[in-house]
Amino acid sequence: MTATGRKAPPGILCALITPFLDDETPDYGALGELIDFQLAGGSHGLFVLGTTGEGVLLGADERMKVAVEVMQRAAGRIPVVVHCGAPDTRTVIDLARQAEEIGADGVAVVAPYYFRYGDDALIRHFTRAAEGAPGLAHYVYENPGVAGYEAGIGVVTRLINEVPNIVGVKDTGDSIGKITQYLVQPGVRPDVYVGNNLLIFPALLLGAHGAVSALANAVPELTRAIHAAATSGSLNDARALQFDLARLHGSLEGIPYVAAVKHLVNRRGLPAGRTRGPQANVTPEQGAAIDRRLEAFPELHRWLSPA
Repeated sequence: MTATGRKAPPGILCALITPFLDDETPDYGALGELIDFQLAGGSHGLFVLGTTGEGVLLGADERMKVAVEVMQRAAGRIPVVVHCGAPDTRTVIDLARQAEEIGADGVAVVAPYYFRYGDDALIRHFTRAAEGAPGLAHYVYENPGVAGYEAGIGVVTRLINEVPNIVGVKDTGDSIGKITQYLVQPGVRPDVYVGNNLLIFPALLLGAHGAVSALANAVPELTRAIHAAATSGSLNDARALQFDLARLHGSLEGIPYVAAVKHLVNRRGLPAGRTRGPQANVTPEQGAAIDRRLEAFPELHRWLSPA
């Protein structure tokens, strides 16, 4: 626990999308609607400016502005973790300090991308970021699919044991074995958040703290229900709900992922906005393909009715 007690809650954190206007600037009115939807749908927290939030496509000043807007519109009603990862340590520190100043509950930092770094450089990078915002809980954000490599279990374990306010990891890989390895390392047990929608139920059974879910943007009621069933011991219900989420996930296969999530949000009657270039937007043909796939699963219809 950090000195102030500010950290991410257990449960489901929505990996919040950032809605953009046609000129590719953030749509703050739409952002407020999306936050209210997450509150109504029961998400336990927000994870902003991550991969699904297209944070790395914004300049540092823009990221700070979006973080401020999120905090103002959340207004203390829901915990917020801000992704502050960047290719250079100085920018990460600046973003983390600002997140602390505006009252965020935690900071997540992905491995610095473009160049590939060894263990010692990564330890310095994450440690300096944590020291720059000492009143917040920090989370190592493992996403080798976008960073190009992973920090690794050894680096994550060392950081959690040596840096007081690095308390956990958000892992977006597809290995339940890796989730298990985090939980059995010697020393301090990390708060583990799974970032893969397909692993929420099994990760919770193993003892994960929660999940950061992109699909929660569209179906917060479903992701919240998986968590509630799994943590209350209703395992058959939790498994059936996880299968619903897996069917929804599979319906987006082959479509640019962030844009596909925004298509689902639009189906709920909410203003998802466009993506920021060079991210693709869903074409009419791709949107129709998603809708056709969803029609094959009547059990999903209750989760996708207009909000």
